[in-house]
Amino acid sequence: MKAVLHKDGPLVVFAGAGSGKTRIITNRIAWLIEQGVHPWEILAVTFTNKAAGEMRARVAALSPFGGKVLISTFHSACARWLREFAPELGYTSDFTIYDDKDQLTAIKSVIAELNVKLDEETTPQDFRAAINKAKTLSLFPHDERLSKENDLMPMECVAVYRKYQEYLAACNAMDFSDLLMNVLLLLRRNDLVRGVLQGRYRYILVDEYQDTNRTQFELIARLAEKHRNLFVVGDDDQSIYSWRGAVPANIIDFDKMYPDAVKITMEQNYRCTSNIVNAASAMVSNNKRRVKKKLFTQNPTGELISYRLETDHEMESWWVVDSIKSEKKTFAYDDVAIFYRTNSQSRQMEDALRRENIPYQIYGTVRFYDRAEVKDLMAYLRILVNPNDDVSVKRVLNVPTRGIGKKALDTLEAEAGRRGISIYKTIEQFVANDYPKLGSKLKVFVNLINKLRAETKDSPVDEVLEILLETTAYLSYVEKKHREEASDKIENIHELGSALADFAAEFSGSGVAEWLQSVTLSSSEGDNKSGVTLMTMHMAKGLEFSRVYIIGMEEGLLPHKNSLDDNESIEEERRLFYVGMTRAMKQLSLLGAYRRRTFNQWGANKPSRFLSEIPSEYFNPISGAEQNYMQMRKAETADYFDSGVSYEYEQPDISLGQTVRHPTFGKGLIRQIMQEYGQVKVVVDFSDFGVRKVSAHHLQR
Repeated sequence: MKAVLHKDGPLVVFAGAGSGKTRIITNRIAWLIEQGVHPWEILAVTFTNKAAGEMRARVAALSPFGGKVLISTFHSACARWLREFAPELGYTSDFTIYDDKDQLTAIKSVIAELNVKLDEETTPQDFRAAINKAKTLSLFPHDERLSKENDLMPMECVAVYRKYQEYLAACNAMDFSDLLMNVLLLLRRNDLVRGVLQGRYRYILVDEYQDTNRTQFELIARLAEKHRNLFVVGDDDQSIYSWRGAVPANIIDFDKMYPDAVKITMEQNYRCTSNIVNAASAMVSNNKRRVKKKLFTQNPTGELISYRLETDHEMESWWVVDSIKSEKKTFAYDDVAIFYRTNSQSRQMEDALRRENIPYQIYGTVRFYDRAEVKDLMAYLRILVNPNDDVSVKRVLNVPTRGIGKKALDTLEAEAGRRGISIYKTIEQFVANDYPKLGSKLKVFVNLINKLRAETKDSPVDEVLEILLETTAYLSYVEKKHREEASDKIENIHELGSALADFAAEFSGSGVAEWLQSVTLSSSEGDNKSGVTLMTMHMAKGLEFSRVYIIGMEEGLLPHKNSLDDNESIEEERRLFYVGMTRAMKQLSLLGAYRRRTFNQWGANKPSRFLSEIPSEYFNPISGAEQNYMQMRKAETADYFDSGVSYEYEQPDISLGQTVRHPTFGKGLIRQIMQEYGQVKVVVDFSDFGVRKVSAHHLQR
């Protein structure tokens, strides 16, 4: 109530998870209107259209004049102001807003105009990422920090950045980041606009302030400069978007910017049971860089948290599915959520849910087998089984790029229709008849398919994808074309390999055709609009569910392997886990596995360090292997967790120079032995196929 009734001057509210921060903002807006503040003198900004819409609805219900308050996202508010003041920047008010694809097209044009040489290490996407990062740091093209050698971007990129902004101006266009940057530029340099906007908004409220980047921080600070009635709400313990440019210090150090600011801490959680609240609060308190607070609740104690350490990733998913089924009378499917750190982890859960006919929905992304990189590789696998599959041929004919564009594909389709044969047979005839121009490009594709079919004909199912990736160089293609998303896509590809390996282990002797059939049949139910919710913990922020499962509680997954060498990153991973825990209203289960499969290789990760930071009194009694691990984690020092991932493997009886036989490649000599992902790999010089790297367990002595 103190926060709602605060009238003038800066105020920061540290609102813990589930403490009702949206209610505070909306009630404060209604109270200000009751005190005689004109609705149009109030500005409230947040990050998503959904959050802004919810705020508007609540304010309208609280006050008859609430509809006149500007409640908006940062980008929408800035677009609104720029429609009014764009002429001050040399734009017209009907400027175009470029989306990500438009932005990339423009950058490619600039790169071509400047004759910038690209190579395998530098792509247009890299230039776009660097430019967008500069804009989140409020760095304009001619900022002095970019005018000399710097760590932000190479001088070649600075030149592209400058030319790109000129390109946009000539097109009367702005990208998403420009909406904020151009308003900031006006606030910095245009006395007229600054005076109008600062005078217009007497009271400014900002939601999720911990997620603001440097540009948003300065923009809000300048808007509030005249009246200084800045009211910000957020939770530094839920700052999980540093990779987007979010700066948690904006809220942690709010009192340094505003020494006279009133500070209010909202520590009562209205969402979760006390066991979940106390466990999460104890865990996140291990972060050093945070505002000291202790979340509490008056809700019932509730169920203790359960922890399961299963044999492998498959048993982990089946335990979750069995639990969901056994609790169906208590928790409807719509009330259940499964969280994980990376999107690739959804595959095993999806398979298990489908097999048990449990409806589910993926939140924030597409289902595993609908992801572009997975569909590309499955198209290749289908062609290996059936080259006359026109849909698959059309999908990968120019993937990776072979210079076969839409016009060529239209020609092939028309010819295939005229001749009454498949596209692939048409391609073979074009190649055989040396069709002018197009024939040489198509020959590359035909040779590739013939080579793949020959090399995979007698290969075990769990090796086919490795051969496919090596022959097509698909991983390199992903890294070049999708530089910003490459890590996630490659993880999905690895998980596809695990799916094939799981199938091979369960159905010994079956081939790729049988696996494709099993996937197609199990995926044929269509999309569910309700059911169990699957999502990453990043997507879970702002949501709540009665029943939550968090899988993959292991070092390398949570905290993620990319964070293990950096304390700040570890703290963000801890905050991410805190967000996941505090989405659970009534019951929470944490799961890990002794080992996980990547392709056909087993890796054994240590249990997550975060488990040992939860006091044992909040766990269900743990026995057997789980108890041993819990005791081990408590006994070990932090150094135990700093050594990264360890792997289990069996050393085969092989040696350098030994003659071996492979079921696909025949006889060869061992040239090199190595360990990868927990399995021994061998480089063999085969008599008929040359040098190949293969799994040692497929070799015959």
